[in-house]
Amino acid sequence: MTSTSHKTPLRHRRPLCWASALFTALTLAACQSPPPVTPPSAPAPVSYSGPTLAVAQSPRGVQIFLPGSALFETGQARLNPTESGPYLSRVADLLLHKTDRPVVLEGHTDNTGSDATNQTLSEARAQTVRQELIALGVPAARLKTEAYSYKRPVASNATEEGRRLNRRVEVLVLDEQLDVLTRGEAPNAFESAWDRLKSMIDQGLVRPAAAS
Repeated sequence: MTSTSHKTPLRHRRPLCWASALFTALTLAACQSPPPVTPPSAPAPVSYSGPTLAVAQSPRGVQIFLPGSALFETGQARLNPTESGPYLSRVADLLLHKTDRPVVLEGHTDNTGSDATNQTLSEARAQTVRQELIALGVPAARLKTEAYSYKRPVASNATEEGRRLNRRVEVLVLDEQLDVLTRGEAPNAFESAWDRLKSMIDQGLVRPAAAS
């Protein structure tokens, strides 16, 4: 009698083959899947070591105030290049890279001397700053000047420090928003001009403009 070995019929073996193939495919897919994505780290804080500009939002646009140390002596329209250079370079950089709005340079004086003399002086001071900004690359067509003599003081002329603050040129970026100029900048790149003035008044360094 011929002996025959017991064999599993083919129809019973196929499910086992499919299960094995499926397991192998899943294993290979798991091995080939990309590693989990690591979320990006927070950007490093902006480092800034330049001059801090005093700024304010006004109905006409953004005002930029240069510090008294960078401005003018009584009766003079010449800037101190050592003191004013970093501030004017910073202003020029903002005008060239953060905004394309027109700019008004407003000249002011203290109340020393006659009205006519101070009107001429405030015009000369605004023109001085205009020429400096043009030399730094700001298009001349964007820069207009206005002069106000001693009619718009920011502090009382009763003290020397107050008079120094009043001998100024304000940079007014017309129809601009403060957020546009300060966006992406380091926290120490700007300060509120009015907060600084209030601090000086509180410390007794200057008197309010309305004071005698």
